[in-house]
Amino acid sequence: MVQRTRLIECPGCGKQLEDTKQDKVTCRYCGTVFVREDVVQEDEEYIRRKMIVDLRTNMEIYKRWKTVSIVFMIVSFVLPVPFLVSVPVNAINTILAILFFIGGIVFFILMVFFDRRYDSNKSKASDISMRRRL
Repeated sequence: MVQRTRLIECPGCGKQLEDTKQDKVTCRYCGTVFVREDVVQEDEEYIRRKMIVDLRTNMEIYKRWKTVSIVFMIVSFVLPVPFLVSVPVNAINTILAILFFIGGIVFFILMVFFDRRYDSNKSKASDISMRRRL
């Protein structure tokens, strides 16, 4: 397995340099001398902020998907009940009722699946925010 070298960005010119893990780094393009720890810390903070924004966006998507799937699930379960209880007028009503009922079951399964993913993302976000406070 090949070890990949980390790249750090020069604050002067913005070009990528190989990380030599020395305390002070000199840019070979513009000659700027900068402290390695400052650049690495800024990079890690940027990555953390980006992860938190991504997690919040994902949680909002899952919340909306959960609401939409609950509405469709209720409609799909309630709509075919009168058709199944009453005498079916023709084959189309029966087929539609069965399709709606199966759709309700599918939306229920999707809701449970996405609900679990939402909970796991919520715990990841809380872990990241707790680490940031420390």
